[in-house]
Amino acid sequence: MIRFGIIGCGNISGTHAEAIDLIDEAALVACCDNNQAKGERFAREHDCVFYKEYQELLASEDVDAVIIATPHYLHGNMTQAAFQANKHVICEKPMALSVAEAEAVLAAQPPHLEYAVCYQNRFNASYIELKKRIDEQAFGTLKGIKCELTWHRDRQYYQAAPWKGTWAEEGGGVLINQAIHTLDVISWMIELPTKIKGKIMTSLLEDTIEVEDAAMATALIQERIPVVIHASNNYSSDPSPTVTFDFELAQVVLTSEQLLVNGVAQTLPRENISTVAKDYWGAGHQRFIRAFVNQLMGKTDPDRELLATADALDSLKMVCGIYESDRTNQWVSL
Repeated sequence: MIRFGIIGCGNISGTHAEAIDLIDEAALVACCDNNQAKGERFAREHDCVFYKEYQELLASEDVDAVIIATPHYLHGNMTQAAFQANKHVICEKPMALSVAEAEAVLAAQPPHLEYAVCYQNRFNASYIELKKRIDEQAFGTLKGIKCELTWHRDRQYYQAAPWKGTWAEEGGGVLINQAIHTLDVISWMIELPTKIKGKIMTSLLEDTIEVEDAAMATALIQERIPVVIHASNNYSSDPSPTVTFDFELAQVVLTSEQLLVNGVAQTLPRENISTVAKDYWGAGHQRFIRAFVNQLMGKTDPDRELLATADALDSLKMVCGIYESDRTNQWVSL
């Protein structure tokens, strides 16, 4: 039995709690939040022990692994504190606010402890199928990639969580919070681009946030394959992000729910997953948590290969590369 503690009782924590509840070999035993009323309510709803301070949760011998679901700026330090307390760690993205801080996290990981970053979309059936076919070289030579994420984040969204929309605590806007999942597709399915150049802007939310609500960038894989990136939080709704691959033998379009090859929807395994997650988050959280539990227990599970561990650094490198490129108006090597 793997006993989990959740640090941070915000929106995403309910999704993690539900996933844990559906796994026989896992149990949620503790939670923590600096908002005592919110944390105690979460503890009642999920029948676990509430801790006001995360250090107290980490000190508990009843906790084997923690899920860090706090504001971004806390991720790096809390992960390192969890390692020091001999806890396995699942961390919400981003793994840290900077590449240097993320590298420090990886350097601090003891060899006997597991660490994974929550890139749950890797566990969507469409993603798994496309990754398999790309690894089999089913589509021939890759010529280019186009990534598009257009979601809706309004003033109320940011006012509900004052840490969001700030460079110091969120670390950025649409890129580091929303589009980082889409950028993970590039580095995970293909490879980390060699360089990137981009621009960010704040438009509809300029009176609400100091970070970007829109971004565009171009990256190069192997100095020759273009990757075109567009991300915005200014749309009217939240359609699934789309990644289009231009291969020699096929045009492939990937969404959270579908895989289209030359315009034809591919048959995918039906996912019998119950989730409270929002539709645009995808349904991968349950499979992600299960794979992590199986990793800890040493159980055979092909999903273990989908876990984002040290390679979670790649998508953060792309995000930070765009921010640096915007500041310098130069290409940034990755």
